[in-house]
Amino acid sequence: MSWKTQNKSRPGAYINVVGKGKDNTGAEIGRTLLPISTQLNWGAKGIIKLTHDSNFKALLGHDLNEPELQTLHEVLKGADTVLLLNNNDGQPASKTDPALPWTITAIYPGTKGNELHISVQKQDSKVTVSTLFGTKLVDQQVIDVDKPEKLIDNDYVKFKVNGELAPQPSPQDDSSGNNVPMVMLSKLEQLQNPITVDLTGGTTVSVQMTELLNDALETEAYDVATTAGFPVDSPLHKQLVEEIKHLREDNDIKVRGVVPVTTDIVNYEGVSTVANGVILGDGTELDATVAAGYFAGASSSATAAKSLTYVEYPDAISAYPKLSNDKTIDALEKGQIVFTTKRNEAVIIEQDINSLTKITAEKPIFFSKNRVVRTMDTIVTRIKRTFEEMFIGKITNNLTGRDLFKANIVSYLQSLSDNGIINGFDTNDIAVEAGDERDSILVNLAITPLDSMEKLYMTMVVQ
Repeated sequence: MSWKTQNKSRPGAYINVVGKGKDNTGAEIGRTLLPISTQLNWGAKGIIKLTHDSNFKALLGHDLNEPELQTLHEVLKGADTVLLLNNNDGQPASKTDPALPWTITAIYPGTKGNELHISVQKQDSKVTVSTLFGTKLVDQQVIDVDKPEKLIDNDYVKFKVNGELAPQPSPQDDSSGNNVPMVMLSKLEQLQNPITVDLTGGTTVSVQMTELLNDALETEAYDVATTAGFPVDSPLHKQLVEEIKHLREDNDIKVRGVVPVTTDIVNYEGVSTVANGVILGDGTELDATVAAGYFAGASSSATAAKSLTYVEYPDAISAYPKLSNDKTIDALEKGQIVFTTKRNEAVIIEQDINSLTKITAEKPIFFSKNRVVRTMDTIVTRIKRTFEEMFIGKITNNLTGRDLFKANIVSYLQSLSDNGIINGFDTNDIAVEAGDERDSILVNLAITPLDSMEKLYMTMVVQ
C-alpha cells in the first residue's frame, strides 16, 4: 500500500511511486478479468477460468464463435487466460423417467439446460447412453445393463441412481410351455426400444453484475480488467475505473483497467480508454466497446519490455470508424487508444498510452505511456512480493538484514537494466535504512524506465 507517514499497523510493504520531472501543462502475466456482457443462461456463477483450449460449450453453453461470446473471442486474441465473471444463477434442468434408473440433472443452472437430451439404447447386454446439447452429441458411454451405477457424470449432466432400482418381475416360459418362476430384470434389461428424455425445469435468475464485480476485482489474481462489451452508458465502466484506482492507490495492487471511451474523463495512468473499433476480415463490425476487449487482452500479456504501439489487431482489415489525421491526434491528446488502418489493410494500435492527460511533477508525461507504467508496476509488485514472502517475520531488522534486502533488490534491478527495461541502474540508486520503528525499514529508490522507439526525425541532405 502507499504511505504518507510511517504509521502503519499491519506488517506489509508500503511503496510510493512518484515521478521526478517538470510540470507540463501542454499481476501473473496474461490474465484478463472480463465480466460477461450477455446473459449466457448456463455456467457456474462467478469466475470461470478460460484459455484458448477450454471447452466453451461445456463451461459457457456456447461455442466461442457464437455472438454471445464475441467479446470473449476478442479478449482471447491477446490474453493467455481470461477470468470470465458470469452472472448466471437459477435452477438446473432435470428429469426422472420411470423407465430409467437415474435422476438426471444439468451440471449448471439456467434455461440452456432445457436443451439437454439423454438417449438410451440397449443392444444385447450393453446400454449406450448419449448426451446431446441441442443437436450436438457431447458425451457417450457404454455400460452393462445390470450396472447402472457405472454411468458417470459428464461435463453437462450428472446421473444419480434413484430409489427405483428394484428388479421387475418378468414371467418366463420353458420350452415345454410350463410356467417357471419369474426372473427379476432391471429397468435397463427391460428396455425394448431406444428412449430419449428431455431435461426440463431449467431457469435463469441473473445476478446483478455490480454485485459481483467489486468482489472479483479485489479477490482474483489478474493483470488487466475490462468492461469491454457493455454499452457505453453502462455504469460498470465507471465502477471499474473507481475500483482500479482504489486497488492501485489504497492497496498497492498494481492492476490496470481498459474501458471504451465514455462521457466521463478518466485521467489516470492505470486505465486506458478505447476510442474506436475494427472491421474483421469476414465483415463483422466491432465497435469500441467490443474492440476494447482485444486491447485489454493484449495489455495483460505485454511485458515491461514490450510496447503495443503499432501492434496489429488480428484478423482486422479496417478501423471502425476510420479517424482522420486531425481526429487521431485529438484522440491521442485525450489519452485514448486509437485503431488505425495502414495501407496494406492491416489495423494497428496507434500508440500504447493510457488516459493520463493532466501532467504534474509527480506524474510526468512518461506516466502516460503504458510500457513505462508496466515497468513501474512490475518493480513494485516484485519488491512487494519479495518482502512479504522472504523477509517479513524471517529476517532481523539490523544492518545485515537490510543489506540482504538491498542486495536482493539490486540484483533484480540490474537484471532489468541488462534486459533494456530500465536505464543505467547502479547501487547508488537505492538506499535501505532503518525506519521510525524497530520493525520497519525505509527504502528510497530511483529508476529510469525505458520506452520503445516511436518517432523518427530525419534530415537527408541530397547533393
